[in-house]
Amino acid sequence: MIERLIILESGRIENAWVEETVSLLAGSAVVVHPTETVHGLGCRYDSSPALERISRLKGRDPGKPMIFLLPGSAWLENLCGEIPRLSRKLVGLYWPGPLTLVLRTAASARSRVPWLGETVAVRQCGHPFTARVLAELDLPIASTSLNLSGQPAPGDPLQSLEILKTRWESEPCLRPELAVIDRMGSTGKNSNKELPSTILAVEPNSAVRVIRRGACPLSEIFSKAGIDPAAVEYL
Repeated sequence: MIERLIILESGRIENAWVEETVSLLAGSAVVVHPTETVHGLGCRYDSSPALERISRLKGRDPGKPMIFLLPGSAWLENLCGEIPRLSRKLVGLYWPGPLTLVLRTAASARSRVPWLGETVAVRQCGHPFTARVLAELDLPIASTSLNLSGQPAPGDPLQSLEILKTRWESEPCLRPELAVIDRMGSTGKNSNKELPSTILAVEPNSAVRVIRRGACPLSEIFSKAGIDPAAVEYL
């Protein structure tokens, strides 16, 4: 099915699996990885060839940005410009966890990665395997859900791989180098395996726009963070 397949069971994580995944990502490979929500296709955030492979594999618009999974909240300073106080509050409440924040991109980040847009979507993943990989890699990974673009992700990630297999059978260069599959769920905070992450855009003045409803309920976010629902914009 794929070059290398690792199945996580009973919460067991071998150091060798983490090291293998880190080594592949550092070398600009494409890796299927678990999160506390849906599985993702990921690569190091600054690898243009790997990002292009993911977009072609999914049939995805290459100009559509992916979510950056961060090794820790300190990477906010490296990727984002002005970080609103509300954003820091949300990070404290929900990270690691399935809340993605869209913030203004720092000029320094755009100089390092020229294809970054004016905003960047970031979160800290709460899945124990992927969190360890990110910590050891010490770089963000760009991640997008494990499904064909515009199609829902099947509940079984192995089924998703079978669907994507039709793409890399015709273009073998698109086949991911590694798939790490967690079929037993995760222990991530606020885990909800049926939904992707909730995405909020937070402006420098702390105005909030809802980009996507997801695993973190909006009513809970608004209540905990003191956000007035009447002032929120919905896309």
